[in-house]
Amino acid sequence: MTKNSERKRPEPDLCFYHWSPTARRKQIIRYGFRPGSISLDRDWHPPHTCFSDEPVLAWVLSGRLHPEITEWDLWMVFAYDCEHFEAILDTFKDSGRHYVKEYRVYHPIPKRYVRYIASRSG
Repeated sequence: MTKNSERKRPEPDLCFYHWSPTARRKQIIRYGFRPGSISLDRDWHPPHTCFSDEPVLAWVLSGRLHPEITEWDLWMVFAYDCEHFEAILDTFKDSGRHYVKEYRVYHPIPKRYVRYIASRSG
């Protein structure tokens, strides 16, 4: 296949962000995201991977809930690299307006689509 005949990828219009403990970095680099992995509290195996369309909201939904974990990595995936996803809505208490709280992806996301963005500690 020549470069001229390759399928052209669309411009990204939606990015998904996910914070994970740095201890999981090697696993993510090797496999990508795999639904069914053990949860951070080790209570269950969620059938999905959770994302947010903003890094700060992704932090609020994961990292902030686990102060015992001190090293975190931020990952990004373009929405068009996900076959399907589900948007979970919530409501702002002060205005009653709806917003997308998280996106759930129920299928594996191969490592070639996962991009490491940054790390944080503390």
